[in-house]
Parts: sequence; structure tokens; C-alpha cells
Amino acid sequence: MKKSSVIKTIVKLLVLLGLAAYLVFALVKFNRPSQSPECTGLDIIIEDEQSTNFVNENEIRTLLVGKQLFPEGKAMDDIDLTQMEAALTASPYINEALCFKTAEHHVAIHVTPRVPVLHVINNQNQDFYIDNNKGTMPRGHHVVDLLVMTGYVPRETAGPLYSAMGMRLGRDPFWNKEIQEIHVREDGDIELTPRVGDFTILLGDTSQLDDKLQRMRQFYTDGLDKAGWNRYKVINLKFQGQIVAERRDTK
Repeated sequence: MKKSSVIKTIVKLLVLLGLAAYLVFALVKFNRPSQSPECTGLDIIIEDEQSTNFVNENEIRTLLVGKQLFPEGKAMDDIDLTQMEAALTASPYINEALCFKTAEHHVAIHVTPRVPVLHVINNQNQDFYIDNNKGTMPRGHHVVDLLVMTGYVPRETAGPLYSAMGMRLGRDPFWNKEIQEIHVREDGDIELTPRVGDFTILLGDTSQLDDKLQRMRQFYTDGLDKAGWNRYKVINLKFQGQIVAERRDTK
């Protein structure tokens, strides 16, 4: 065999060996699982403008653990933020949830809870909350100091009917302190029981609520302060522009 032929053969073998080595290297490199860093922390931010403490950090952590979505210790690439958001917003106490990953290998959660405005215990012994978005939610283990509404309050329509009234009374410092209980009669009329005075305020329905409350507030000054707080049995605000005060029977 000529010397040139031997050299060519050796070169071909070296090329083939190099190619084989590269293929092995490529197969190992590109089929190896990616070394994604682990999640080392969970940062929870609760946007609670009303300071109700209705949803807390421990509750969110427990929810994620129960759904097997707790991120700490998992590879960052294996954490499904969409699933986490869906699990959180499925809670009857959470309005919105936004999850994102940080450069520090943390998962951050921004939660906006639902805000209860009335506590309802109706004639069917159902115990629930009405929120500020015309919805209802179960009471569960949550305890919030709110105005209590009793009587004929159907859960299916309670939110649209009474959410705005709950917000109006709750945000007014005077009425929030003055009203002890809200009662809905069988005919749908609303009665307010004040903390001061032995009388009932007959509100009727929730229409013209600001006007009715303004008239009642004026009557506190012009009527009750002068005539006496126990002189009247019922103060009726149902009629537009009027206050009908039913005197107590003194016989």
C-alpha cells in the first residue's frame, strides 16, 4: 500500500472518530435535563385597603399546599403560575390573584381579597357575608365585625339588593356606630335598629337611600333631641320627602 493511501485512511478514521465523539457529546448534552434553580422563597402581598384581615398569609400557604402547588423547593421551570392563580381565585374569599417569578428565585403572589360589607343570618338560618361587589360568600371560620342583617334575605339575590346599602352604612362613621341591626320583613321592607333610642327606623326599600338617611339625621337633631328619644315607636322614612313618626302608646 502506498504511503499516501495509508495517510488518507488514517485521516478518514480520525474524522470518523471525531464525528462519533461529537455525536456522543451532543446526545449527552442536549438530552440532559436542564438544571433549573429551585424556588427558595414565597412572597405574599395582600392588597387589603379596608384592613379587614379577611384573608391572611397562612391561609394562602395552606391553600397552595392542599392543591399541591406550593412552590418552595420546586424547580423554577416546573412551577405553573397559571395553575396557582386559578387555585387562588377559586377561593370564595379571593377576588384577584397575580403570581410571578422574581430574579431572586422567589415566587411572588399579589392577592386582592373580597371585602365583606354585611353579615347575614337569615330566616332560613343561613349564615353568610355580602361583599362589596354584589356577591355573597360563606362565613367559614372568618370573623369580621360588621353590621348584622336578619330576616327574609334570600341568598340568591342578597348581593345585588343590599351590597350598596352595606357599603353606604359601613363607610359613614355616624351610621356605622348608630345602627345595631338591619332586619328585612317578609314584605321586603327594611327596618333599622339604632343603638340609642327605643324605636325602629322603617327604611322601606333601598331606593333614595342617601335622602332617607339625611332626613333621619336631621330628625335626630330637630325632633328627637327636643321631643325625647323614647317618645316614638316607629320613624317611617318610606315616603319621599317626609318623616312619619308613630308615637308610643303611653296609656
